[in-house]
Amino acid sequence: SYKSFNDDNLKLMTKIESSKRNNTTIESFGGTGGCVTGSCHRVTINNDKFLVDLGMYQGKFEERSKQGIRRNFQPMKDVANGVKSVLETHVHIDHVGRLPMIFKDGFTPTVLASELTAELMEPVLLNSAEIQENKPPQERLYDKWDVDKTLRHVKGVKPFKMVEIGKNITAEFILNGHIFGGSSIFVRNHSSGKNIFFTGDMGKPYQSLCGGYKEYVDRFPKDPINALMIESTNFERQPISFEEKKRKFLEEIYKTWEGGGNPLFPTLSLHRTPELMELICNCQKSGELPNDFEIIIDAPYAMKLLNKTKDLGPKYLSRRFGDDPSFYKTDESSMARFDLENLTIIESHQTSLLNDKEMARYPGKAIIIASGGMGEFGRSVNYIHGDFGKNPKNVILFNCYQVPGTEGCELTQRENIIRNKKTGARIAKLEGFTSHISGPDETFEFLNRFNLNELETVIITHGKDSSRIAMADEFKRRGYGAKIILSQINQAINC
Repeated sequence: SYKSFNDDNLKLMTKIESSKRNNTTIESFGGTGGCVTGSCHRVTINNDKFLVDLGMYQGKFEERSKQGIRRNFQPMKDVANGVKSVLETHVHIDHVGRLPMIFKDGFTPTVLASELTAELMEPVLLNSAEIQENKPPQERLYDKWDVDKTLRHVKGVKPFKMVEIGKNITAEFILNGHIFGGSSIFVRNHSSGKNIFFTGDMGKPYQSLCGGYKEYVDRFPKDPINALMIESTNFERQPISFEEKKRKFLEEIYKTWEGGGNPLFPTLSLHRTPELMELICNCQKSGELPNDFEIIIDAPYAMKLLNKTKDLGPKYLSRRFGDDPSFYKTDESSMARFDLENLTIIESHQTSLLNDKEMARYPGKAIIIASGGMGEFGRSVNYIHGDFGKNPKNVILFNCYQVPGTEGCELTQRENIIRNKKTGARIAKLEGFTSHISGPDETFEFLNRFNLNELETVIITHGKDSSRIAMADEFKRRGYGAKIILSQINQAINC
C-alpha cells in the first residue's frame, strides 16, 4: 500500500486532496519521493506561504528525473511565488544549496534560521558559488553576487523562541543535535490550534561537537503535534556506539600503517572534518594513537568553517566527548580539542597536487583528511584520481552517506580503485560517523520527547523508499492511528 504513485494516480490524488476543505497544504519539491537530497517543502496556511529548506540535489540519479529533467534547474517561480519566508533547518548543501536561486530570480523572502545556522550561511553559500563558477556557464545555478543578495535577507533566530511568519502563525527552531545549529521546526497555527512539526535531519541523542539532542530535551515544546513531516534517511540502519566507531577507526589506521600505506579520509567540511580532528587529538592524548605521525588537512573550506565556529566562542561547543558528557572541564580545554601535533594545513590547489605525489608512497606514517566526502568535488579528488590512489597499500576511508550516482557511492561498491586494469588503493567504509539518527528505537526515542497524542498526519520524506516503507510500517506497528503518506515530488497534501 506504500508503493510509489504513477503519474496518473499522482495527478488524481493531488486533485482530490486539493478539493478537500482544509486550510493547510504541504507540497514537496525535493527531498522526498525516494530522494535523499534536494530538500524543499512549501507550506500554505490560508493566504500565507513559506518554505522549509531549499536544498540542492546531489548525485546524477537524484539530480535528473526519470524524464530527464534537471531538478536543480527547476524555475524558482514554480517554488517561490507568493512565499514570504524560508525556514532553514541547517546548512548542509542539500538543505540550503538552491537558496540563492530565489534571489537571483528576483524574489526577496526573509530567510530565518537558528543563530548559528545563520552565521554559517555565508561561508557555505560562498563556497557553493565558487563551485558553480568553476562549471561551464550553462551548468551554473548562481554566482557570489546572488549569494550576497541572499545574505542580506538572512535573519538569525534564537532557538526555542517563537517568531511570526504569517497571520497568527509562528515558527520555533528546536535544536536537535544533527550538526552545529541544526534544528527541527515547530510551526503553530494559532487560529486553528493545529501544529506542524518538521524534523529536518534528526540528530543523534549523543553527538560529537554539538552534543546531541538530549542536551536540549528540557526545552522541547509540549504542545500537541497534529502533522509530522519526518526524514527517514537512516531508518534501516542500527546505531553504532561511540566506542565501536572509535575501535573501527583505529583498526583501519593501524591496519594500513602496518601494511606500509597511509589512510585518506574524504570528509564533509562542516561537521566531519572537525569531528575527525577532535577524535585524533584525544586519541593522541590517551595514547591510543602515537605522536610520531604526520597529520595533513587538505580542506581549506573546512578550516574556514572551523575558524568561523571557533571565533564564535566555546558556547557553541558541547563539553561532551564520546560517552562522557563533561569530558572538557574548562572553556580552554574545550577549545583545544582541535589542537593537533605534527599538523600540516594545505591551502593551495597546486600544493594539494604536489602532496598527492609526495604521499603516494610516503615512507612514514600519516593521516590525510581531504575535503569532498563523496569523492566528486574537493581536494579528495586529487588523491583518488592521483598517484595516492594508485598505491594498493593506501586506503580511502569513506565516512559519510554516499548518495547514489556519486563517485564515492560507485567506489564503495568495490574493494580497490582500478585504473588501467591495475589495482590501486583499497576502499573501505567507516560506519558510525553519521550525524543522522539511526534505526527505529533511536528515532522513536526522539519522537516520544514530543506530544504526539493528537497526531493526525505523518508525511515521510528524505530517504530511500525502502526506508520510508519501513518507517511507515513501524508507525503502524507501534499503534499510531495517524494517516501515513509517503509523499512524492510536487504532490500537494492537505493536513
